[in-house]
Amino acid sequence: MDRCLASVRALSKNSPLLVVDHHSGDSTLEISKTYSAEILSEDTGLGRARQICLDHTRTDYLIFVDSDVQIIRRDFLSISERVLRSNREFGAIVGMAMGHRLTYGLPASLLALRRDDFCEGKVVPDYIDARETFFIQQRLDELGLKTYYLMDAIRHTSKYRKFKPEWEGANTRLLPSPAYKELPLALKVTILLSFNSASLRNIVYIPIFYSKFLRGFANPKPWLKLKRKGDT
Repeated sequence: MDRCLASVRALSKNSPLLVVDHHSGDSTLEISKTYSAEILSEDTGLGRARQICLDHTRTDYLIFVDSDVQIIRRDFLSISERVLRSNREFGAIVGMAMGHRLTYGLPASLLALRRDDFCEGKVVPDYIDARETFFIQQRLDELGLKTYYLMDAIRHTSKYRKFKPEWEGANTRLLPSPAYKELPLALKVTILLSFNSASLRNIVYIPIFYSKFLRGFANPKPWLKLKRKGDT
């Protein structure tokens, strides 16, 4: 968390910084205060956390930064502002992880958006705890806006891998579109992510990950919430 917020402040010392906290049991709150963050709380899940950010942003642009991300591209803010301000073709800027060259969907580890595109009505429902970017993508599609990808923008060190495939599968089942249509997309994203990692272990793991994803999709109830320690 400290590395994440330090990388944010390295890009902008004075921008409003919101931290959404979910019953954290670690030093999240203390660390956040040292970076002059406004702390907001929720007890529902990731969908609610994303919507809280949308509701409380008052600047022209907003950027989602997951707590397990360190921003390493110093021009991310300036490029994002320039693209979103001057080019109405794009509505989202995604910061890709180091070395990743295969782009996919709308990952929200580092995601810049234009506030005006999301200020009307509720975008992300409270019941969703994964695949919340489906609803952000849905709004972009309604507006006819594309996604712009910036390479080598972040270092991503995800800590919560146990039961993650089942969790994503279970929440995919909750999406309002015909859920089965999301299954080929989930497989595509799994393949692209694995090849992006350039890790033979991850590539070999593809069928196992997807089978676990289908397990959660087929029986969503036990897997809807991902258990974390020190959630943020």
